[in-house]
Amino acid sequence: MSRRAAFSIAVVVALIALILVILRGCDEEKETRPEIDSDKFIPGVPAPRAFKYEIPFTDDAGIDFVHFTGSFVDAKGGNSRYLPECMGPGVVLFDADGDEHLDLFVANGTTYASDPQRTERGHPTSRFFRGLGDLKFADATKEVGLALELQGTGGAAADIDSDGDQDLLITGWGGLRLFRNDGTRFTDVTANAGLATRPWTDKGGHQGPDWSTSAAFFDCDRDGDLDLFVCNYAKWCPANDVFDSVNGIDKSFAIPRKYEGNTCRLFRNDGQGVFEDVTEQSGILSKRGKAKSLGVALWDFNRDGILDIVVANDAEPNFLYLSTGPGRYEERAQRGNIGYDENGRTRAGMGIAAADYLNDGVAGIPIGNFAGEPVALYRQQGESARFRDVTQQVGVSGPTQKLLTFGLLWADLDLDGLQDIVLANGHLEPDIQEVKPMIPYRQRLTLLRNMGRSFRDWTNAAGPGFRAPLAARGLATADLDQDGDLDLVVGDNASGIRILRNDQDTGHHWLRVELTGKKPNLDAIGAMVVLEADGITQRRLVHTGSSYASQSELVVTFGLGRCTKIDQLTVVWPDGKRQVVPGASVDRVVMVIRSP
Repeated sequence: MSRRAAFSIAVVVALIALILVILRGCDEEKETRPEIDSDKFIPGVPAPRAFKYEIPFTDDAGIDFVHFTGSFVDAKGGNSRYLPECMGPGVVLFDADGDEHLDLFVANGTTYASDPQRTERGHPTSRFFRGLGDLKFADATKEVGLALELQGTGGAAADIDSDGDQDLLITGWGGLRLFRNDGTRFTDVTANAGLATRPWTDKGGHQGPDWSTSAAFFDCDRDGDLDLFVCNYAKWCPANDVFDSVNGIDKSFAIPRKYEGNTCRLFRNDGQGVFEDVTEQSGILSKRGKAKSLGVALWDFNRDGILDIVVANDAEPNFLYLSTGPGRYEERAQRGNIGYDENGRTRAGMGIAAADYLNDGVAGIPIGNFAGEPVALYRQQGESARFRDVTQQVGVSGPTQKLLTFGLLWADLDLDGLQDIVLANGHLEPDIQEVKPMIPYRQRLTLLRNMGRSFRDWTNAAGPGFRAPLAARGLATADLDQDGDLDLVVGDNASGIRILRNDQDTGHHWLRVELTGKKPNLDAIGAMVVLEADGITQRRLVHTGSSYASQSELVVTFGLGRCTKIDQLTVVWPDGKRQVVPGASVDRVVMVIRSP
């Protein structure tokens, strides 16, 4: 045999071997979760093992609700396309009656005075659904006194008067509405609570009410009671509505830059459930009309024991309010490198959240943005209050580039100890594909699975609940069927409410922690729960706010993977006191009462 022939045979054999290796690798890729190189992980964060499972969600429909946007056809045959029509609904999960089953409030729209068919369209109202357990709900709106006609966006819930039940704040165009929970019914106490705000006047002389979007209750001044931070959007009203168009012919929802912004507001609780507007003296006031705020999240970034505030703004720089003492804040987003994207441009921020997602003690902040702008992920740099935009480096940019993301959450959906990112997506313009064929109006939910140092789009493995296209807005999470894992509730604009049951079957262990604080903060909002197991330290903040115009349950959930032993569970209460919880074991709910 010649040398050339022998070489040819060797090349053919090598090619066949290479093809077999590739085919075997492809077959293995279908069966296993990809291994991640542990050398690329942050020290102290172990690489996840390879698993053979999905995280399936099932759409457990059953709530009789259709979101009313208020959209109408005017006398000339044109669509109204008023901005508030496309911004709801937010969803609020809270236990209103103390029966251990979470109830659900859904903000709804109503008709406008300029609607020529206003009388014929009836009286749409907000809706309250009583939780029955096992993801079942019953309409109790009229029974509890929440059949309200308002242009609602979302809300938040907290026990502001320290009577043992959670009160309800509703946000929307028209300002705030606060309802005191009396156990069986809700009573409007907005005016008496000091939350009735004055109308604004824009540069054109138009007057209108505040348009509140997201809100968060927390103790900003460390006096024990719960204060209130409120995001306000643009200074819009029907009288200053601007004609805008994406196709040059038909009216579309106007871009927010066409309107002046309105400042966020901070209200201080006097301890009796009456609030004082301390926006200016606290340092929160936006004096240049640059605030068009849609989402708020809380975290103690500067580690002074007071929760800081991070705000997602639409087409304006984001805000980072760092505490400088009880009840005092300084806006430092530019210095903290979180106001803009990596190229120094503003994005259209909507949903926002904060969490220690790598279990290394520092926070990550994802922010949902407009189509063509990926979801941003800012990672805190060590113990400083500076951040780095890591969107491209960790794999978040590619899967989210075409999405328009409103609701956004950190949640450990597979209970492996690493918190994943869930996105509620949907465009504003029903006809967007006429001008941008690659951008759909209705979009699927997205699951970005936390692989350690990077994220992978796991949407296709998230079951039938993630397959339906939506115009999703509000997003909240809770263990609605009490099986240890986290289910999802989604508000679908001009459509219904989606209840998604988590059917993961990983065999992973878990621990859920429910706190009872001391008066006046009985729900221990602002407490940090720290779990140590298998060499890993996980942290969960008890908080309101996060996502978009929505609220998730206050109970915190830890995924433990294969770990069956907890080394230590510690609660750092809002006043800084540390309490070690002895004897915590896996796969159960631990109820912790503040020690004297």
